[in-house]
Amino acid sequence: MAIQKNQGIIIKTQLFRSTSLIVTFFTRDFGKIRGLVKGVRQAGETRGALYELFTCLEIVYYEKTRSDLHLVSEAFMLENYSSLRSQLGSIAYASYFSELADELTEVHDPHGKIFDLLHFCFRYLPSLSGPRIARIFEIKLLSEIGWLPYLDRCLGCSNPHLEEGFFSPRQGALLCPACAKRYGDVFRIQREALAAMRYYARHDLEMSSRFWITDRTSTELETLIERFLLERIQKPLKSTLFLKKLKQTIEKQQRF
Repeated sequence: MAIQKNQGIIIKTQLFRSTSLIVTFFTRDFGKIRGLVKGVRQAGETRGALYELFTCLEIVYYEKTRSDLHLVSEAFMLENYSSLRSQLGSIAYASYFSELADELTEVHDPHGKIFDLLHFCFRYLPSLSGPRIARIFEIKLLSEIGWLPYLDRCLGCSNPHLEEGFFSPRQGALLCPACAKRYGDVFRIQREALAAMRYYARHDLEMSSRFWITDRTSTELETLIERFLLERIQKPLKSTLFLKKLKQTIEKQQRF
């Protein structure tokens, strides 16, 4: 077994037997990996705090060649993003980012940009609007894995001058009004939403975080991405359902 050392952000944990833990890390150099941490849950053990969700560690592990479950031997705290843990909304969005990254990536598929994306979004969640940073995360993640919707021109006639139009979740593409008539699942995408998607896809994280969008545009993009993902993964994410319930609860409280 080769010994590996890398930085990793914890995106999922799972209890294993009575004293151990299976941890899913998104690492800087090796992509998503799964590691077994033995004895971390036994009485008197002090390492438990290291393996909380949304924690960035430097890990040392024995890489197994016949399994994707490796053996973690050491870990050192790099950042625990403590400020996001004080707000339920930030925790909910961090859970969404983690679940989405886990769902859309394969083990041992290196994506350094996704590690940087998780790090950036966890760090800025407490200070930026949750829905706004979520739209950035979604577009950047889809772009990195090659799933970004086709937005440059109409899929049907290749019209390159569309500033708004229609979107087909099944095709994952922009359509002009004439071509949209040939598809049954289309809905309108407004100018502001299309401009935001294009901007996020073409600019870095810092510039994207300064690009202002309205709540209405954010909601439109949220619906578009949700329907697009549902076509591809064929199931709603648990964190998405929780975010919707949280939003409904907040809206009810604001009415009283």
